Amino acid sequence: MAEFVLRAVGMYFLAMLAIRFMGKRALGELGLFDFVVMTGVGHTLTSIALDQSLPFYEGIAVLATLAGLEYLLGYASLKNQRLARLISGVPVVLIDNGRIVRENLAREHFNVDDLMQELRKQGIRDVYEVEKGILEPCGGFSVILKQDAEPVTRGDVGLNWEPSAHSILTLEQEPRQKVFQQCWEKGQEGEETSGVSLPRQAELLQEILNRLDDISRRLPQNGR
Repeated sequence: MAEFVLRAVGMYFLAMLAIRFMGKRALGELGLFDFVVMTGVGHTLTSIALDQSLPFYEGIAVLATLAGLEYLLGYASLKNQRLARLISGVPVVLIDNGRIVRENLAREHFNVDDLMQELRKQGIRDVYEVEKGILEPCGGFSVILKQDAEPVTRGDVGLNWEPSAHSILTLEQEPRQKVFQQCWEKGQEGEETSGVSLPRQAELLQEILNRLDDISRRLPQNGR
């Protein structure tokens, strides 16, 4: 059994080194620890289930070793930030103030097509709208927009949102039956999907117009 434990430890660290070499793109939204453990667990379960020549206790030993390594390295990374950065990596800037950083793309094995795909996922029309495009250690892609490209919110125009009688709040843990009942009642009454009646829509529109007028009066006029 000791031989299987040592082999599991060796393969664990070899797998982490291989994945670090392939770049964050290979992680697919999983952390490095999670990726290695999940693939190791999957392979172990498949081998034990299909290969009857492998004793069951050896599979248990390998799984316990992987779980122990996951716990120990996770705890060590929590206590030591330098170790955490060494194992998991650090965020890498791929877009800086609208400029694509080509050397970082090459280092992370991240091509331009992948970058454009990630931007489209987040509704970005133009690279120049992005202040920072960051490839996270887990393989995810984060975008920070420039201030002039950020969308307008209700708070920017001084509007407050109030739920209607048939609003289905995503922050509440509602029973399934209640959710379906609210959807059915809303469809029966023929309301708009926003749940706002026409008179209320007119009021909101007038509030927006008043707010825009107030903002335009505060803006400096040309020639002053």
